[in-house]
Amino acid sequence: MNKKSVEKWINTAEKGSSVVYYSGNLAEDRCKDRNVTVIPNAFAEEAEKGRLDFFQKRRTPMEKSATPKRPIFDYIARKIK
Repeated sequence: MNKKSVEKWINTAEKGSSVVYYSGNLAEDRCKDRNVTVIPNAFAEEAEKGRLDFFQKRRTPMEKSATPKRPIFDYIARKIK
């Protein structure tokens, strides 16, 4: 997915449609690679306009361990307008 495909999805998706725009650990990944921010920022711009809603779903199980694995999430945008 690139910025142009984000715009296309927002303009053509039906209200209530959702898309996984990132899988991983966005907070950590942004620190390691600034290119990771392009797609989330494109969705954030549309959210500021009131067109999208965000939520996330954890893909890795919660662990009670001294050295837990890195959590992985699906970051999801849902069209609301």
